[in-house]
Amino acid sequence: MNYLAITPARDEERLLPSLIRSMAAQRRRPERWIIIDDGSTDSTPEIVSEAAARYDWIEAHHLERGHARAPGGESVIMRFLTVETTGQYDFILRLDADLSFESDFAELLMAEFDRDPMLGIAGPVLYEQHQGRWQEMRVPAFHTRGAAKMYSSRCFSAIGGLHAGLGWDTVDETRAMMLGFRTRSFREIRAYHLRPQGAAGGRWRARLATGRAAYLAGYSPLFMAARTARNCLERPVLIGGLLMLAGFVEGYLRGWPQAATPDLIRFTRRQQIRRLLMLESVWR
Repeated sequence: MNYLAITPARDEERLLPSLIRSMAAQRRRPERWIIIDDGSTDSTPEIVSEAAARYDWIEAHHLERGHARAPGGESVIMRFLTVETTGQYDFILRLDADLSFESDFAELLMAEFDRDPMLGIAGPVLYEQHQGRWQEMRVPAFHTRGAAKMYSSRCFSAIGGLHAGLGWDTVDETRAMMLGFRTRSFREIRAYHLRPQGAAGGRWRARLATGRAAYLAGYSPLFMAARTARNCLERPVLIGGLLMLAGFVEGYLRGWPQAATPDLIRFTRRQQIRRLLMLESVWR
């Protein structure tokens, strides 16, 4: 089995070297790792070029500054993931530039596909630092965080690649589930998210973005109301949940086109309502 890895990087001079060290230490290295310098203004271009000169399996690309780019980097990634390219590999590993992980990371992910032929998307559990300690970022078992995802090439082709914009990492896994694939994050596989959380203002903007992404992914308003109520009890108490709801409602008020197709929205909402009613659902 082989895999293609791909990473977009913009102004990542501080964190990208850790990812490169992690990838170079893998027991199962990729056949090809595409690193895209997305118009960086720091020393990222030099770091990417030096890595490509050192390792023949790293391929460097440098994009011009100031080009149009949707949030999340998927529009950049999909420039390089053509059907002809992805068809040459068994798996596609999408990685953010601000990660590090152990040498068995890719090997463990691929082993999960061996165990489950219907697994379409697999990911690690992310750990982030809070008050000097690494803490697990808990998510539902079916959800794979956008920072690190491995796709079977069959699933990647079936879902039509990655959507550009907010909510892409929900749209991809929901479409995969609708098509009969399973998606899962594995707690025994860890990746360390190195970027600091930032000031409270940054966290609040993230909650607002979460609500906007939920709208674009076609979430059920009833499910979103329940999610808001739960998040109002988490820090920042009340404010975080309300900001998330505000982002969701903003999509309706502004009439934004949703990223999810009508059939995908129906599937998503049906699964979410079943979950609220404690019925069997893939959304668990």
